[in-house]
Amino acid sequence: MSKSNRYYWNNFYKGLKSNFFWPWSDLISLTNRFFIKKNKRPKVLEIGVGNGANIPFFLKKNCEFYGIDASEYIIRKLKKRFKNFKKNLFAGNFQDNLIKDKKFDLIFDRGAISCGNNKENIEKIIELIYKNLKKDGLFIGVDWYSKSSTFFKYRLKKSKKTKNFFSYKSGPFKDIGHIYFTSVHDLKRYFSKFKILHIEEKKIKYFLTKKNDSIFSSWSIVVKK
Repeated sequence: MSKSNRYYWNNFYKGLKSNFFWPWSDLISLTNRFFIKKNKRPKVLEIGVGNGANIPFFLKKNCEFYGIDASEYIIRKLKKRFKNFKKNLFAGNFQDNLIKDKKFDLIFDRGAISCGNNKENIEKIIELIYKNLKKDGLFIGVDWYSKSSTFFKYRLKKSKKTKNFFSYKSGPFKDIGHIYFTSVHDLKRYFSKFKILHIEEKKIKYFLTKKNDSIFSSWSIVVKK
């Protein structure tokens, strides 16, 4: 992830007027469905912890929580908010292997890996996920942006590039750097070392836009080491 991405996310979190957010429902559903805890206190890691919206959910499940985010600002805020485990919160990029000495029962991500990373970075991140999971550990990925999305198709029409990642000057992905889009074939290839337990594609159609055919499409995936 580039310096411009870190700059964007620092400014994004500084501009938030509230620190109270709901955890992501898709993540909760998949965790409750697939994450069967064998340990009394399972160790979990969130890639792209952001404002910590998912932390209370995992604390209620008696998990030992770790989080990493590219924004130094939001990590400082989280350390003040969650003083009991502030040593478990890291500022930086996951592909830099900042938590290499830990093994996790669950690693999860909601849209973070698809933002600001190209194909090479994503492959490195998935390799590190595999290394940092315990045997039979799970990875849950939510909102990996799909090539079925209007935003991907629109960008293809405007560009002669053949790569799967683009930068946007307007819309929901404005100024956050490269956005990477995947197909089901891509996901199966990326996670070929894992046992794939679940893949689903979610499509949301927007009706309050200039064109009533805008579709936001993303993947959720659950894999086991």
